[in-house]
Amino acid sequence: MRVTNDPLVIDLETRERMRLDGPAEVGPDGGILVHAREVYFNCPKYIQARRVAGTDPGKANVVEAAEVTRADVLAPGQRAWIAAADTFFIASAAPGGGADASHRGGNPGFVRVRDAATLEWPDYSGNMMFNTLGNITSNPNAGLLFLDFDRGDTLQLTGQATVVWDPERAAHFPGAQRVVEFRVEQAVQVAHAVPLRFRFLQYSRFNPV
Repeated sequence: MRVTNDPLVIDLETRERMRLDGPAEVGPDGGILVHAREVYFNCPKYIQARRVAGTDPGKANVVEAAEVTRADVLAPGQRAWIAAADTFFIASAAPGGGADASHRGGNPGFVRVRDAATLEWPDYSGNMMFNTLGNITSNPNAGLLFLDFDRGDTLQLTGQATVVWDPERAAHFPGAQRVVEFRVEQAVQVAHAVPLRFRFLQYSRFNPV
């Protein structure tokens, strides 16, 4: 079975990111194959520069059941993690198929935790393609991925996203043109899910302050 997919390839150190548009399928070895129909670069805005500092080979591809936690609300530690984040990734999809992955970044605190199940973040001027916003407007189902670049832990959130067009709401965020609100339905935290470790280099000069 093939589905239309729009994966994201990103190099955090050089701030280069590229999108591939085309059908995807599961290959014979269990990997995902993307048959590219269109390839295009996105601007480097809001990407914090990080360099791969090493790996944790003992944890690569090994996730024990005890290292996975699931809940329908955010734990206090997860709320603090999100509130301090400068980067996350969002997955969205158009009705009837067509998945998209995108990057979101800003200075720490750009994602605000309103309560144990509600987040909000500003939408800044970017590529003016509105891939994510268009998908959310027609299909609110979305997923967020937060990565602990020091430890390799991941926090995956699934839920419902809403684009808020109220200028007064956007005015609470410097540089925002609109706000996206996200209601958490499930939170999955995995310890040491990613073997790579990153060293922070520099915040993006485009980050509103």
